Amino acid sequence: MKAQYNLGEMYIRGAGVPQNYKEAFKWIKMAAEQGDAAAQTDLGVMYSRGEGVPQDYIEAVKWYYRAAEQGDAAGQYNLAESYYVGDGVAQDYKEAAKWYRMAAEQGVPPAQLRLGTMYFMGKGVPQDNKEALKWVKMAAEQGDAGAQYNFGLIYSRGQGVAQDYKEAAKWYHKAAEQGFAMAQNNLGILYHEGLGILEDDIMAYALFSLAAAGGVEVARGNRDRLKSVLSQQQIAEAQEISRKLLALIESNTNNKSSEFDNISQESNQIKSMGTGFIINQHAHIVTNHHVISDCKKIEIINSKLNSGAKILFSDEINDLAIIKSNSPVNSYAFLRGGRGIRVGEDIITLGYPLGTILGENIKATKGNISSATGLANDTTMMQITAPIQPGNSGGPVLDMSGNVVGVVSAKINELAVAKATGSLPQNINFAIKSLTLQQFLDTHEVDYKTKNSETKLETADIAEEAKKYTVQVNCYE
Repeated sequence: MKAQYNLGEMYIRGAGVPQNYKEAFKWIKMAAEQGDAAAQTDLGVMYSRGEGVPQDYIEAVKWYYRAAEQGDAAGQYNLAESYYVGDGVAQDYKEAAKWYRMAAEQGVPPAQLRLGTMYFMGKGVPQDNKEALKWVKMAAEQGDAGAQYNFGLIYSRGQGVAQDYKEAAKWYHKAAEQGFAMAQNNLGILYHEGLGILEDDIMAYALFSLAAAGGVEVARGNRDRLKSVLSQQQIAEAQEISRKLLALIESNTNNKSSEFDNISQESNQIKSMGTGFIINQHAHIVTNHHVISDCKKIEIINSKLNSGAKILFSDEINDLAIIKSNSPVNSYAFLRGGRGIRVGEDIITLGYPLGTILGENIKATKGNISSATGLANDTTMMQITAPIQPGNSGGPVLDMSGNVVGVVSAKINELAVAKATGSLPQNINFAIKSLTLQQFLDTHEVDYKTKNSETKLETADIAEEAKKYTVQVNCYE
């Protein structure tokens, strides 16, 4: 029986013998009639496709059913497909769901995906987003490209889950590197709009080109629209990236994901890193002018956010800037209302100092206000003792109620002072006062909220809340 089935398979593939579907059908049928479940499934497939025998969906269903009843997962899946589309049997979504479930429970990704989509639609089963997500995720995590694309679509639309473009990009990416054309198109859209991923029109063009070559007509239109805003040099760069991605997709390497990332990041070199904080529900972010000056692209990151951003307003004199996230936000800072700052007042700074050395996690440091003015009695600035490192620039200075009283701007040039005075200064750093920030925001009609500082909080509690609205700002050249 096994030998008959194996011989039939060899004739189907043309392995060691000339490909011959009629001969294959003869041997596979022999094995199927003796009860071999795999042979029964294959026999059903041959009837369904008309390979070596006249096409006959009814006969196909008969053999799928025999295999399915023996627990053959492929037979169960094919029987479910027959019920779903109504080939060889009356269309019956409930019966289809029953057999999809049996195959899905045996780990068949296409069955898991189909069952998940049926739960989303309430087709043959009660509508249940939670159950739907469970099955689609199972298929996606097994590497099924169609499921990965659909899982990305779920997060992109916020279908049964909170909308999350970063998660959507992750799953589109996985499907795209397997050559799934619609995932390549959708990932290109996220790159173009800077949603959940760093805005990059060159990478978007490369992905649209791949998807268009894969037959996605809408990708062709997306690419052509983007072509009008890119230079010839940028288009040439995008075409080269597209060729590299295609070669990677067609290769047999086991490290596609990391190599795909390496190719996609070739055109993105970090110029500088800093910090910013979200100031309102419209995703406006405060940072320093010097952090985002001359940036071609801006990326903002924290534990909840990974997005591109656009520069809205910038003031070189006061070293302030407003950028806007391409993704929605859920938390923002309050500026301190009521009384002004006082010398000796305790403060906390939040930021991402020396990100490439100390890691990408946010750092909180405590200090106090040592002077109500900056260098040369600059009344727009204040002096703080909290340690400041490269990467802290643009971060919030918070009072002990967790409200913003300043924006980290600069640390004193210790070597220059030491050279001039003969001694090394310690803990002399500067921040822009929140009053200066308010005037900047008012000038550009940017919304913000104030809160009186009445309740003293623990440092850890302040830092925990500030993590939600403080972001790392990466400037790309």
